[in-house]
Amino acid sequence: MDLAFKCNDKDYSQINRVELGKVNFSVSYLLLIAEALDVNPKELV
Repeated sequence: MDLAFKCNDKDYSQINRVELGKVNFSVSYLLLIAEALDVNPKELV
């Protein structure tokens, strides 16, 4: 839930599915998550 909050309140269930690897997501979503975590996007790939 903290990650969803850091991603400007994106849908919690969508963030949860991303964290669990249950969905494919766009590059823009990857960039949003990387920014929220303050990491380089390539660290998440």
